Order: sequence, then structure tokens, then C-alpha cells
Amino acid sequence: MQEQLLPILVFAQSGRFIAQSASQAGYRVWVADCFGDQDTLDIAERWQQLAPISQLSENRILDILANLSQGENCLLICGSGIEQHYPFLNNLAANITLLGNTAASIHTIKTPTLFFNLLKQLEISYPDTLFKPPKDTAWLAKSSSGLGGIHIQYLEALQQTDDTYYQRYEAGISGSGLFIADGKQAQLLNINQQYLQPCESSPFRLGGITSPWLISEHHQQDLTLAINKLTFAVGLYGVNSIDFIISTRGELLILELNPRISASAELVDCREALFQHHINACNGLLADEFRIKTSSPSRLHYYYAEHDTHILAEAVWPPTCHDIPVTGSTILKGDPICTITMQAATSEKLQQTYCDLKRELIIRLK
Repeated sequence: MQEQLLPILVFAQSGRFIAQSASQAGYRVWVADCFGDQDTLDIAERWQQLAPISQLSENRILDILANLSQGENCLLICGSGIEQHYPFLNNLAANITLLGNTAASIHTIKTPTLFFNLLKQLEISYPDTLFKPPKDTAWLAKSSSGLGGIHIQYLEALQQTDDTYYQRYEAGISGSGLFIADGKQAQLLNINQQYLQPCESSPFRLGGITSPWLISEHHQQDLTLAINKLTFAVGLYGVNSIDFIISTRGELLILELNPRISASAELVDCREALFQHHINACNGLLADEFRIKTSSPSRLHYYYAEHDTHILAEAVWPPTCHDIPVTGSTILKGDPICTITMQAATSEKLQQTYCDLKRELIIRLK
């Protein structure tokens, strides 16, 4: 297959997981991301640092991709951050082939009026949503381009932006579904429970995810129907994820769709197989029954700095840590220091493993 010979060019706020998956699947990797963590630098043949995602322009992104690819034919895979800059996908150089969702598809998914009107048209349930400030305060303000829950605020704490929309607050349990699509149909790969790690400035900051999450058969059918309706309507390709909440009333309500490989992909086995299936699906080839399941309860946890933390050369990182900052860098209070992934035989043992790792990291980083 000719595509296997082409390097993978990664554009993302954090490109580490995609880069590792591509490398493990036998591809050369070039990465443009914001962090340049040690994991990425160890495997990337070429790397270029991005400015903070919000500060990038289309011309700057295209210049960076041109500099990384150096005119060589390659395959572009976009990760977190593409939500803010997808129009550049319409102007890629001839040597760069997109593997993933088109700018038109992302526009539909990430334009709140279009997305929620589409959900209504497809008869997919979602929380009450407004596009003008509501009169009462039982609402949340969200940004269509935000990541990791940091864009969600209570209405009274609102700092309105151009892409702000409003959803009625729903009490319940939040989750996500990882799925793969070929433009016409989709397959649900796994279901994850999300949990928060709030801070003063971000009351809905994502703390991590656990997988698998065993929801009812009825809710799983609702989720499967939703991803297939959206895939066919929008033309989704490759690995995507969909966020939802199961309300206290027992309803499964769709919150948003991430038209890219998400962090929950890290909790499935055989990431190299998942990566190759992503490429195949982007080319319209979807396996009849492709399912990758976690072998035991798994958790991905974001370890945020509780104070400004300087990374010393003496720091020794447990093997379960990823996105490891380079020696000499300083992580500001509230920013993620690293990502921790864990597996255990039971949920109880998983929680104990997490507590042990957190204590170990606190000691090692002092």
C-alpha cells in the first residue's frame, strides 16, 4: 500500500500520541505541536514548535507545514487544536494529503448553530441550547473551539467570545464514545467515563477518563445511532469522538463531537492497529467488525501543577507517565505537567494505583 511509504505529518496542540502511534505502525513522523515534550522529540524525525494555538494564523500554519515537509509527499493527520484553524485545510500544498475530516465537515461540527440544528433535524437528543445570552443563570457558556473543558463556564462567570453559545446545565454523568467512520457509516470502539478536576478559573476542567464504561444497552444503542446519523449527514472519516451526558432523568444527551483522534484513543489496546485502521477508514475502507477493547479497567489522568514547577535533570519519571516535559522547562501552576495512563484488574485497584503514582510524582518532582 503506497500510503505506508509516506511520512506522517502531525499538526496538533499536543501531537505525542498520534506521533507514537504512527511510529509504532512503522511510519516516519514529522510533528508540529506546542509542547515538544520528551516523548515526541524521541521519535519525531522532524519537529517544529507551534505558538499557542489561539495565536496562530492560517499563513503561519501553512508555512510551518511547508517547512516540515520540505516539498516531500506526506500524509497530514490533525489532532487537538484543529477546531480553531480548520480553514487552512482548504489550502494545503500539493505534496500534503489530508487524512481525516475536511474543512467543510469540521465547519458543520464546530459551528454551534449548524451542529445543534443538525442534531434537531436528525432527532438526536441534546441539552437545551441557545445562541443568545439567556435571561436566567441556570445555563453554561461554552466555546465551540475550546478543549479539555477549560472553555466551559457558569453563566455568571462569563467572558463572552465570538463563538460562545449557551447550554442549560444538566446534572448527570459525562462520558465519551470513540468511533471510526468511512464517510458513510461508523463503528463504536469504546465508551469512556469522564471526570473533572476543577480549578478556580476552570470549574469544568477535564481531569481524566476511565475505560471501559458499561452503560445500559439502551443508551449504547442511542449512542451508536447518533454516530451513524452524524457520519452519514456530515461525511465523517477516521477516528473521532463524541461527548455526551447521561442526565439524572436517564436521557443520553449529545454535547459535542470532536472530529479528530481524541485522548481516549490512548486507552485502547493495539494503537498501531488503530492507527492503520484510521488511515484505511479515511480512504473509505472500514472493517466489517473492527472493535478494539481495553483488556482491563484503564485510566488516563492529567497531572496538573499545583504550583510553578521547574523540571530538573534529576527527575525520574515512572513508565506510566507520558508527555514528559523537557529538562529545564518550567510548568506554570494549573498547566498539565504530564499525562498518566494506568491499568488494573479492578476499578478499586485502579484508584489505588493512581493514588500511589500521584504520591510518587510529588516526591520525585520536589
